[in-house]
Order: sequence, then C-alpha cells, then structure tokens
Amino acid sequence: MSSVEPDLAIYAGPHAYRHIQNHGLHAKDISTLIGSAGGPKALALTGLDQYLFGDWLNTHDEPLWLFGSSIASWRFACAAQNDPYKAFADFAQLYIHSPFMPQSTVADITRSTQGMLRTLLGNADAQAAILNHPRYRFAITVARSKGWASSRNPRQLGAALLGCMVGNYVHPAIPHWFFERVIVHDTRSPLPIEDKHRKQARYAALDEHNLFETLAASTAIPLVIDGVDAAHNWPAGLYRDGGLVDYNFCALDLEGPGLSLFPHFTQNISASWFDKYLPRWQKARRPHSLDKLVLLCPTPRFYQRLNECKIPSRSDYKRLSDADRRQAWQNSVEQSQRLGEQFAQWVATDQLAQRVRPLPFP
Repeated sequence: MSSVEPDLAIYAGPHAYRHIQNHGLHAKDISTLIGSAGGPKALALTGLDQYLFGDWLNTHDEPLWLFGSSIASWRFACAAQNDPYKAFADFAQLYIHSPFMPQSTVADITRSTQGMLRTLLGNADAQAAILNHPRYRFAITVARSKGWASSRNPRQLGAALLGCMVGNYVHPAIPHWFFERVIVHDTRSPLPIEDKHRKQARYAALDEHNLFETLAASTAIPLVIDGVDAAHNWPAGLYRDGGLVDYNFCALDLEGPGLSLFPHFTQNISASWFDKYLPRWQKARRPHSLDKLVLLCPTPRFYQRLNECKIPSRSDYKRLSDADRRQAWQNSVEQSQRLGEQFAQWVATDQLAQRVRPLPFP
C-alpha cells in the first residue's frame, strides 16, 4: 500500500468497521445513503458522486434509501437520472454559472434557484423516471417553520434564527420550537427509521405533485431564499431548508439491514445546521447514531489542490469576483474526479478493508 497520502479517506463506526474488516465493503452492504446540506460545498463531491451512483451502487438491485436535506436532494435528483455522470456534470455547471451577485435580493436568488431546479428536473417524463427509479427511494427533510420562523419579515425571521442558535447551546430540542422536521418520502418501501425516532418527525408522501416543491423547500435557506408554502399532502405551513433540522442525519437511527454510506465534504459531522456552531466538547455530548456509518471524505491532501485550499462556499459570492469564483469552483469540480478515481481504484484492487479507519468523533 502506497505511503503517499490519498485524496480520499474512509472512516467507519464500530459496527461498520468490524464488518468491513471481516467481509470487505461491497455495494450490497449499503442499505441507506446519507446526503448532507452544505450548498456549493457539494461541488467538491462531483467526481465521487459520479462514480458511486454511475457505477458502484448499480452493481446491486435491492432498494437503497437516500436520506438527504438541502443540496443533497438535488444530488439525488441527479443520481436517479438515466445518465448520472452527465446529470452531475450538468448540475455542476448550472451551479458554477449561477448568476448571483452581492446585490441580489431574496426574490432574485429565489427566482434563479428555482429556474436551476426546473432545468435540473427536466420535463414530466424525466421527473416520473426520477420518482420511479427501480432502486432508489428518496427521504427528503424539509423544515416546517413555526412562530416567528414562519414569518417572511426579515427581522422576525432573523430573531427566530438567533433564538435557535442561542437556544441550541442550552438544549438540542429548542430549535424544534421554531422548525419542525417533515420527511417527504417514497412510499414504495417501508421507511427505515427506528420506532423510537418516528415521533420526532411528520411525514408526507413524495409524488409528482410535490417533487419540485420538496427540492425547492429543502434548499430554501432562511434570509437567502424564500420559503415554500405547503405543497400537495403536506401539513399546512411555510417550509424552509431541511438542513436546519437534519444537516447530516446523525440524530436519527436508520434501521436498514445494511450499512449507511455518507459521502461528505469533511470528516466533521453535525446533527443540525445550528450544531455547526457548537464547541467540539459540546458536540460530543449530543446523541449521534454512527454505529453503522461509513464516511467517505476528502483528506487534507485534496484540499491542498484547491484554490486557497478550500472547497466552494456561499461566502465566495461576496468574497470573490464572479470570474474568480467560477474559476475556483470549476477547479474544485475538476479535482473532485480524483475522489471518484481513488475509490474506483480501491474497489478494483480490493483495498477498501485496508483503507478504512475508525470514525473520529465528532
């Protein structure tokens, strides 16, 4: 095994680590896949997503649940298309060339974002193919706003977000006073959430009448993109970014028979968007379900290949000129091919058991 640091790392929770050491890691071992919030950070996973969904995961035909929020729901829409390689490449270009400027209003960004989504989803036949994918089952989190968080007034909404952020330091339940988890899901198979967690969410069936609204709501970042009014089959209310309540889905026990695969842009794991701002010691005290988790993420070596050694983020819209932002994001997509190539090489040479490491937490 080469001593040169790879671009990709594989970490596993205790059960998953034992399984991989004893049996290796194969597509048939994965029964759930987790997709994180993170906006343009997802561009750094393009090459890995293309290989996973375009090749590796297609070697098995049992139902695979895709649990995601925010931008992950858009990644899943790419994964479920007839040509995932092309879909992810097209999605990356849509995002890179998004016409957002520092002076853009919420209305401007909402209009442009929803236009991107309509292009990504395609016509009614393409959407039907996504919903009826023979293997993939979507479970997308949207956040139903409550109290001041349901206001479109920036001051009231800002106050609600501040209350969530401060309250989250006290107890993880406080943000749920403002945002309720609603999971919009495929109904063709039983939803693999343990009974003890089922009451922590409300549920709605995903169908052709609410696919667009589900993906639009799950990326509706407060104060950036306007919320989405309740769609077909949803509880009444105004819906916002699912990452507010399920940033990485580690607060839910997913009870699928196999392992949970998590392609992520960092080794850091946060249950909700507000947990990102907690100190490390406090994160460690929050309950997390990581026993069967397999985490794929870039290493420091990968970051060194990127402009300014960082992956894309929303701050780049204000921090960089539009030309510099596009160049940096394009470089991130191009370098991301290394991640897919690295994983493909390890699969071909049966090295996954050698490469896996125990999951660092948090």
